[in-house]
Amino acid sequence: MGEASGVDQKISECVDTALKKLGENVNKSIYYYLEKDFNLERFEILKRPEVFEKALTTIFGEQGAKTIEKLILVEIRNTFQLKRGSTLTFKEAVRVIKNSCIRL
Repeated sequence: MGEASGVDQKISECVDTALKKLGENVNKSIYYYLEKDFNLERFEILKRPEVFEKALTTIFGEQGAKTIEKLILVEIRNTFQLKRGSTLTFKEAVRVIKNSCIRL
C-alpha cells in the first residue's frame, strides 16, 4: 500500500504543479470550488477523476478544461516518462500509471 500511496502522491503533485502554472490565486480558487461546488477535496481527485474532469469543464468550459488537462498531462508524462501520445485523458493516465505500478 505504501507504493500506491507514493504513486498517488506523485500524481497529486503533478496536478498541483500544473494548476500552479495558472497562478497561485487560480490554483487556490480551483481547489476551493472543487470542494464547495463539487464536494471534491484535493485528496479525492485520484479516487474520483471523472468528477474532477466534470468540475473543470463546468468551471472553465470545454476548451478551458482541455487546456488545464493538457497542462496536467504534461506534468504526468514528464514525471512518469509516459511514451503514449497525447490521446490519454487524465482519468486514463491515472489508470495506466496505477496499473503499471501495481505490476512492478
